[in-house]
Amino acid sequence: MTIAQNYTARVNAVLNQRTRLRGPQPEDVFEKMPPKHPLLVSDARRPLDPNLQVIASSYLKPEDLLLDVGGGSGRYSLPLALSCREVINIDPSPTMIAGFAANAERAGIKNIRSIAADWLEIDPPPSDIALVAHVLYLTLDIVPFIEKLQQSVRRRILILVNDPPPPSWNRVLFEYLFGEKEEIVPGHVELVDVLQEMGIKPEIQPLGPMSLPPSLPPTREAAIQVALGAFLGEQWGFWPLGSELEERLRKVLQTRFDELFIQTPNGFKPGWIQRGNEVLLTWQTPNTKINPSSFITLRREI
Repeated sequence: MTIAQNYTARVNAVLNQRTRLRGPQPEDVFEKMPPKHPLLVSDARRPLDPNLQVIASSYLKPEDLLLDVGGGSGRYSLPLALSCREVINIDPSPTMIAGFAANAERAGIKNIRSIAADWLEIDPPPSDIALVAHVLYLTLDIVPFIEKLQQSVRRRILILVNDPPPPSWNRVLFEYLFGEKEEIVPGHVELVDVLQEMGIKPEIQPLGPMSLPPSLPPTREAAIQVALGAFLGEQWGFWPLGSELEERLRKVLQTRFDELFIQTPNGFKPGWIQRGNEVLLTWQTPNTKINPSSFITLRREI
């Protein structure tokens, strides 16, 4: 088995387990997400967090066309639209595309477009840079996905992955609820192995925590409600449990509350979740053109 085949097998194991235990995945995993969920609603004109600042200052040029592959509601790319010529968001979820448009309109950002489609099923517009933020945890066709990026992007690919991967954050609750260990999605280590097998040697840049702030509810009941909502989104979408499973999970949270939650001065923190940090994988594509003047300077220095 190749490294890429093992990556696909890991994703399949996750999807098969969750389908067996939770029923079929919704066609649009974001359709029933609460309207004000932070994955759906964000301030595109907020100050850039440190991780986005790295991308904006180190890799993005004012004349760039940025392709946000699986960009969702634009939580990453809309703030970056203020630093480049145009952002094009390609995402298969109608719910997320609508959120992208709404976030852009609220912020008065005009240099954006969106395409409601799966990345592997469209002919994408040429771009200078592609951003792929938290998309590849559940990508079965990992090699065709990367190959298409290589073919479509003129200069550089940026991939953001969290360590540990967010779809594995609730593994403790998963085992309490279902009585079996959770299959874990591949993370940045497995992705780097796939890239290297493809002949790609990415730069690996550790970053800080994700920009999505944790919620610290002030009461026990509010903490349980937030945990229920987080578990529904544990698939890195919003996959409803159904009333029976949701009630079972509520009982787990109630009976194990003091074991699971940490009380802080600001509210109750889910002690089983380790959020970790984002990791940036980036490389220049084969389409990158060498600046002749830089080549001449390099020859002179040699």
